[in-house]
Amino acid sequence: MSGIFGSIWPILSSYRPNAARTRQAQKDRAPERFGAFEPTYIPPGYAIVRPRTDKEAQRLYNHVRTVAFWLDAAPLLSDLGLPFRAGLDDIISLVPIYGDILSGVLQLYQVWLSFIYGVPYEILGRMLLNVILDVIIGFVPLFGDVLDNLFKSNLRNLSLLEEWLLSAPSAQKYHILLMPDGGEFLPKPKTSSAWSSWFSGTSVDEVRERERMEGRVYKTRRMGKDEGVGAGVGGASGSNAGGTRKRRDPVFEPVD
Repeated sequence: MSGIFGSIWPILSSYRPNAARTRQAQKDRAPERFGAFEPTYIPPGYAIVRPRTDKEAQRLYNHVRTVAFWLDAAPLLSDLGLPFRAGLDDIISLVPIYGDILSGVLQLYQVWLSFIYGVPYEILGRMLLNVILDVIIGFVPLFGDVLDNLFKSNLRNLSLLEEWLLSAPSAQKYHILLMPDGGEFLPKPKTSSAWSSWFSGTSVDEVRERERMEGRVYKTRRMGKDEGVGAGVGGASGSNAGGTRKRRDPVFEPVD
């Protein structure tokens, strides 16, 4: 009797009445990463060493974007269904004067990260101007807090960094993947359809296919909205039959 019970115990212990519901809830949960981007809270080189490899450059970009969104559009607050985007910067700025000063210090951290990246002084000056304007606006009681929430200096500075990475000759030493345009921290990936592939042309698809075949990114670019999923261009080029990520796919290569 004990032998029979011992043989069926593993089956009984693994039974979960709500297993199907739990799996569906996990499937519907917000993604933990989007292609090459995942929330990164510790910078490479402890934010004092310039990136030496593309992997370090990708991780530093991921860290800058994580900091910018948590300060201006925190994912935790966005999940509450608020009619506006708010971040830690908005909460801290509610404290008169001292909160605005502390907010400015936190924003300077993002400017410092951009300096570590190698952003030229001209763009760093524009970033500093955004921080100064944000702090000055916050000094105005009540009305200043509303304008501060609308200004979003950290997201503005993130856009300046992305523009530099995409277009500046001095940034071409890095080959990384940036997030698609949009205001979401981790958008749900969209699968590409046959119609969109037909009308979008083949130039982008050829770039993606080359990256997947050779396992590296040759030029900094924005990811497509369909690159947050494991399926490759044309079906299975970026994944195997079981849907797992291809090991050499640079879009899904772990940054850790």
